[in-house]
Amino acid sequence: MRKLWIFWGLVLVLAACGGGTETTVPAKADQIVCTAAYRSSVEVGIEREETLTFTDADDEQSIAFADMTFHAAYRTGAADNERNLRVWVTDVAETAVYHSTLFQLETDSGPQNQFVGGHGFTGLNYSYTPGSNAELQYFCTVD
Repeated sequence: MRKLWIFWGLVLVLAACGGGTETTVPAKADQIVCTAAYRSSVEVGIEREETLTFTDADDEQSIAFADMTFHAAYRTGAADNERNLRVWVTDVAETAVYHSTLFQLETDSGPQNQFVGGHGFTGLNYSYTPGSNAELQYFCTVD
């Protein structure tokens, strides 16, 4: 009789643990907005802030600042099933790449904003250029 109670107890525990395991898949983003903030020195406040907005279409955009250029390219994945957002920072002449990151995204969902402080799905990133005190901060969010 005791073994039967243990068996049913385990069944109840497993049934209870099985509930609530469903995960919610975030809807595919209507827009991705990347914000870039520039300052000529880390000892001064942000001097200029710009945004790039991407819809669900292949697109590439950039913002030139005094010492560096912020670039972002969104690919839907329609051609190759590889939906992604690539962001990178170059010198103004675009001959040197200082920073590059590829965010690979599900083809039919997300991404979702996960970082506190309003820093979206990329988090807050910093990029610097050699021979200058300039700093570029950027993050991308979904709307």
